[in-house]
Amino acid sequence: MSQVPTLSSLPSIRSQRSHLHHQPLKGDVRTVPFRLHPEPRNKKQKSEFPTNYVRTAKYTFYSFLFINLFEQFSRIANLYFLFIAALQLIPQLSPTHWITTIAPLVFVLSINAAKEIYDDYYRHKSDGEVNNREVDVLVVGSRPVRSKWRDLRVGDIVKVVRDQEFPADLLFLSSPDDDGLCWVETANLDGETNLKLKNCYPASKACQQAEQLAKELGGKRLECECPNEKLYQFEGAVVGSREEGLDASNLLLRGSTLRKTEWIIGAVVFSGEHTKIRRNQSAAPRKVTQLERHMNMLVLVVFAVQILFSAGGAIGRDIWLRQHNGDYYLEGTSGWPEFGPGVEGTLVTFLRFVILINVMIPISLYVTLEVVKVAQCLFLNWDLEMYHEDTDTPFQCRTTTLNEDLGQVEYVLSDKTGTLTQNVMGFVWASIGGHLYGRDSRDVAGDLNPAKGVKLDTPHSIALDPNLRTSIERRSSRRPQKERGGVDTATGDFFFHLAVCNTVVPSAGDDNEPVYQAESPDEEALVKGARYLGYVLMARSVDAVQLEVLGQRVDLKVLAVLEFNSARKRMSIICRLPNGKIRLYCKGADTVIMARLGDRKQNRHATCDHLNEMASAGLRTLVVAYRDLSEDLFNEWYDKYHKASVSLVQREAKVEEAADAIERNLVLLGATAVEDKLQEGVPETIDRLSRAGIKVWMLTGDKLETAVSISHSCSLFQPGMKLVFLREEDFSDTTMAKAALAQAREDVIRLTVEQRRVGLTTAVGLVVDGGALAVVLKVKFQDEFLSMCKQCRAVVCCRVSPLQKAQVTNLVKCKAGAIALGIGDGANDVGMIQSAHIGVGISGREGRAAVLASDFSMAQFRFLSRLLLVHGRWSYRRNTEVVMYAFYKNFAYVMANVYLNYFISGFSTQPMYNAALIATYNAFWTSLPTIAYAILEKDVQAETMMATPELYMEAMRSDWRSFFRSLSSWLFYALVHSIIVFLWPMYALVWPEPDGKLLGLNAAGVAVYTAVIITVNLKVAVRTHHWTALNALVIWGISIGMWFPFMYVCSLLWQWWEVLPDMAGVAQRLFSVPAFWLSAVIGAPMFSILLDFSMMAFEDQFRPSDTRIFQEREQKHGISGGMQEATSTTTAGLFDARHPGDSGSPLPRDAALP
Repeated sequence: MSQVPTLSSLPSIRSQRSHLHHQPLKGDVRTVPFRLHPEPRNKKQKSEFPTNYVRTAKYTFYSFLFINLFEQFSRIANLYFLFIAALQLIPQLSPTHWITTIAPLVFVLSINAAKEIYDDYYRHKSDGEVNNREVDVLVVGSRPVRSKWRDLRVGDIVKVVRDQEFPADLLFLSSPDDDGLCWVETANLDGETNLKLKNCYPASKACQQAEQLAKELGGKRLECECPNEKLYQFEGAVVGSREEGLDASNLLLRGSTLRKTEWIIGAVVFSGEHTKIRRNQSAAPRKVTQLERHMNMLVLVVFAVQILFSAGGAIGRDIWLRQHNGDYYLEGTSGWPEFGPGVEGTLVTFLRFVILINVMIPISLYVTLEVVKVAQCLFLNWDLEMYHEDTDTPFQCRTTTLNEDLGQVEYVLSDKTGTLTQNVMGFVWASIGGHLYGRDSRDVAGDLNPAKGVKLDTPHSIALDPNLRTSIERRSSRRPQKERGGVDTATGDFFFHLAVCNTVVPSAGDDNEPVYQAESPDEEALVKGARYLGYVLMARSVDAVQLEVLGQRVDLKVLAVLEFNSARKRMSIICRLPNGKIRLYCKGADTVIMARLGDRKQNRHATCDHLNEMASAGLRTLVVAYRDLSEDLFNEWYDKYHKASVSLVQREAKVEEAADAIERNLVLLGATAVEDKLQEGVPETIDRLSRAGIKVWMLTGDKLETAVSISHSCSLFQPGMKLVFLREEDFSDTTMAKAALAQAREDVIRLTVEQRRVGLTTAVGLVVDGGALAVVLKVKFQDEFLSMCKQCRAVVCCRVSPLQKAQVTNLVKCKAGAIALGIGDGANDVGMIQSAHIGVGISGREGRAAVLASDFSMAQFRFLSRLLLVHGRWSYRRNTEVVMYAFYKNFAYVMANVYLNYFISGFSTQPMYNAALIATYNAFWTSLPTIAYAILEKDVQAETMMATPELYMEAMRSDWRSFFRSLSSWLFYALVHSIIVFLWPMYALVWPEPDGKLLGLNAAGVAVYTAVIITVNLKVAVRTHHWTALNALVIWGISIGMWFPFMYVCSLLWQWWEVLPDMAGVAQRLFSVPAFWLSAVIGAPMFSILLDFSMMAFEDQFRPSDTRIFQEREQKHGISGGMQEATSTTTAGLFDARHPGDSGSPLPRDAALP
């Protein structure tokens, strides 16, 4: 049962009692004057309150450059390249031109800045639209003044009309409703789409003109709490001749919309940045992916390697100079920056080497990753397999930074209601007076005429029970009460209770049938079930409820409503019946209501048995009870309750204390059972996730038996799985808790061993109730509890609060050493979603709060398997390859500078490549192929991964060790390739041409550069499994094909415009030399890639990965050759054939196809 809004005690009741004087608010108090008289509005005049201007934009025109650059240089890589650029600007120090670092750095910074400007432009546009909206401000002596939202001040009296948003947080003063009510939609605040009822300040409810308000509010002021983020709490009082307490029901929040009410008048209490919606719009915590953490470590490692090379070059230069100090060609070279042997020369050489080989750290990596992640998210959004046609809801990426983490999820922590289930409630069973109704209603109802307005396929199948209908029909007869059995009376009281005790608001629909606006699907189901059986809720206001009971109108006076919340787990309504009696109706969780029953034991045991049966069937249960109150008892209690409800100090605690006092000595009426059916595909999805090695935990507020039943039906608990329970009664003190936890862990280990001994792989499940969970989440028990959970295939936590959901998620996130995904659909799941590494929101019936807090959103839980197993796995493999390739290509390229200086030029820091080649290497010749690869590559098809979830384990089990093992392999290939592409062209072109001329270092550098470009692009081609036209275009047509025209044009630029002297005539000479084509274009690249082919063939033959096996099968048999038809049992058996007990181990090559 969801939290419902408070319907305060009746205005009529309030008016009958004298208002109490109270102490003023203690602590910080905001005093708000009521501004009804025209005042000059000087914008420069300082005020103790902020203006109503709000800004969501991140930058201003003046701050953009400073803030954006500060944020970009907070990245260690950007700061590193800024340092290199600064060194290059020192005269004569740099061996390369400053443009080689400045140009790529400016390009990278510009791309990010352009993206930020684009995003912030729309924020500014939205801010302008909101701040320039207009509203009427009431002033005495004139017509309402149209004022822009941004110009409103605290204390202004404004008039808001129907379907408009409230411009600030307003004290509700009046409306056209006689009771001073209005309806508000708060979807923008909490995601809940149902309408909420608000009450005006009673003294001003009849005031509709400025003059009337001035008369009523003259000499008064509002004292209230200071601005805070609590949406559902407000404490204040209008202070004047007397004080009257105000609460959240009197406050209209900015961001909410006026509905079904023509207009309201309100006073601005909180403006601008002080409004509650702005106080709640703190930035979500930044989530960093595991790959990003590895990248940061990698940058430091590569920087250390660079320092070693630079130090080696500096020391080598010092030694070389000492050996050749007397050579004639070195005479006259002393002085800046060419120092001789010694500390100065060694330091200068060290810095020059740092500049020379700075591209070991790829400057384009971060931009490349941002581009590919955005593109990957677009493909996610466009995936029709994750589009829900019934609700027209596509998948939505709400962040572009977490793609690769989707491929490494090890824990899924899921809500139940609305996430695993449909959140479409049906009232199916009822326990009334010790009799259980509805259990077999669908089986026997086919031969009967359904009740009026009830279809045989109704979800509220309780209305189809013939015995129950007969009982109600007997009650509706005109026989005297004494001739009717006791069951009939109990049945009538039961459904009368359900029709009254709720906060459902009916409105007129088609054919004069009421349409119900319910706070929760549970309440709507109970009210509709009662309606189908003749107990129809017709109308509701603050002080009255109108029913139609078996065709006769019944009017009730509402005296008080005691609201539901997750702590109380119950709600009550006190009414005056038509016969003048006062009765309290109460419903709530079984544990709460049963503890509040009086001495009468009638039907208690039978009801408890029925509750257990309901829970075992996976149904949601509530217990209903009542209490008759005498006039004196009610008056005495109401004085205390009213005093508590208007208290300005600890109001909530006092109201709870008063409610607790009256909700006792209850008389049991029975229990309700509501069915929430599983969503389509949930069991299959959980089965796939389990086969992929992902552990699914269910966190639910339902009772233990219901949670266990649902877990079985959704395949979370598999057939034959042994269960271990942690119950509240075993954790009443520390000693018992330690013993219970130790025993449970021992049971888990024992049962796991027993399961494996008999060849079962179903493992063990753990069930924890909320009381036990509160204990094991304490710091001293966390490690032991989590260690036990890791040994379980599935964990179910029941009776949990929203806070506990977040605590469990934090525990897994921080201590399990694995990626945790939280998924839910309601506002009570927001903490869990934000605490997880990845938060997924389900767009359902409980509003959009979960979606708004999430990183990814979808319409159905079943889409989670495709998100993780397909897109998550693809993204992880693609993005990891992008990182590896970025360092590979830069190592293969820059090592030529090391070889040249270490072995040929005497450590002189002579660059191998000229400025044009250095500046364009990453941007033009090596980026596009890796971007296309990261967007389009499919190592195996989606159908294969959905049929074989075990493939997911390859990515999921990757950690920093495997990451750096893979990096070592890539850098090994980079080292070997760099040696080949350096030596082959250098030695092929060292011989004089027929005219006796040597090509020179510039031409040799271009030849080596050509070999590097072709080799690193062939590397991408070799690793591409899924070819598209775009892959072919960027590799063969652009990165390789366009290089030769580019080289030719650069060779002519000196002749045309006297730029790039190092390239003058180089292309013409190289193109005419066969050795260039045979060595740089064909020989070195082909020989380098031949090494890759050889190693790939060796691995495929002797240690093939799971992926390679399925790639071969796809090539041999095609997707239709069995992958789509693979069954869970067959595919899991293939994995077990090679590694028993580990469904994710590599497959044998000769295993039979599914």
